[in-house]
Amino acid sequence: MKTIKIKALEVVQPIGNFYCGVIDAKTLRDITFSDVRRLKDDESRELDDFIGIQRPLNDSRVKQIKKYVNGVDATFPNSIIISMDEKNVEWDADSSVFLIQYKDETEKQTLAKILDGQHRVAGFVDTNEQFKDENGDLKDFELLVTIFVDADISTQANIFATVNLAQTKVNRSLVYDLESLALSRSPEKTAHDIAVLLNKNVGPFHKRIKRLGVATPKVKNELLTQAAFVQNLLKLITHDEKADRNYYLAKSKNSKYSEEYELEKIEDEDFIKYPFRKSFLTKNDPVIATNITNFFAAVEELWPKAWDKTNKDSVLNKTIGFIALMRILRKILTEICLIDGINEKRVIEQSEYYEMLDGGVLGEEQFEKIDPVSKTTKVIVDLIESNLAIEFENDGS
Repeated sequence: MKTIKIKALEVVQPIGNFYCGVIDAKTLRDITFSDVRRLKDDESRELDDFIGIQRPLNDSRVKQIKKYVNGVDATFPNSIIISMDEKNVEWDADSSVFLIQYKDETEKQTLAKILDGQHRVAGFVDTNEQFKDENGDLKDFELLVTIFVDADISTQANIFATVNLAQTKVNRSLVYDLESLALSRSPEKTAHDIAVLLNKNVGPFHKRIKRLGVATPKVKNELLTQAAFVQNLLKLITHDEKADRNYYLAKSKNSKYSEEYELEKIEDEDFIKYPFRKSFLTKNDPVIATNITNFFAAVEELWPKAWDKTNKDSVLNKTIGFIALMRILRKILTEICLIDGINEKRVIEQSEYYEMLDGGVLGEEQFEKIDPVSKTTKVIVDLIESNLAIEFENDGS
């Protein structure tokens, strides 16, 4: 018999005894399988019998996890929960060792059923099961594992339901707000700081942004969430905010590990496509904030009623209007870069934005005739673009 030893603790709870230990990602991947919830093909067809407790793997989520695992500060502090057969395990209370036994490689692949964490396990592949520490040495990526022994299918299903149904999805605005605590630079931190600044300062965004995604007490008509503001600003700064974040975080650690990361998208064509990128990379964040302020101040000057946050009939002051306007801003800045060249310190005045926006045709009452649904964002973009006093040679998309 072949063996795998795990240092573990025995836990006693009403559901029964289980074990919590540490195992490297490769070993866990080698011994686990997912029992995907599926419809049983019963020839009698008298009863549609569902068996299994897992949901099918989401390829997009697995891809995201694979990318996350390669990050500088990747971590999975919560347990992967598995169930094992009593015949394959032995608990040594004296040495606190959980012993897993199997006869061959075929049996090894089906030793443990994943009750929770199948996407995390699937996110590990040969290339990311190890990482370099600050000294440049390879280390196994270790995971916490919770092991239930001989749990019947009812108990397994109860564990799965309890872990997954009781979870509350973290508010995206809160996630961005927490970025402000980061010590290293990142596009998300910059975008968050700008959102907070513009929401506080007198101007086009004064008291319009919901911090943490929820309404501020005694403040009315906060029509934008922090997440909406940040996500749309990021599109003008970076192609991949996580890749940028990993670079700056690795650099801040000043270790051999930082050699694994390089800045991407740093050519002139990238600075044209992402018109705030060079300003971000050169730490000219005030330039970004000022350009956004000036652009939206021009919007407010040109269409004051439509931008008024108390106007419930307008789409311009809502999220879809903001998204549309950020696309217009991107088009304008991209065109300016093509004409005048790239300048990370360039600030366009409110009056200049006003002149570009005011083609003399579009009245603000038009923004009250559009349905406030996501699919009409392009309608708003086309409407504003048709009114611009400049023509584009690029598509700006």
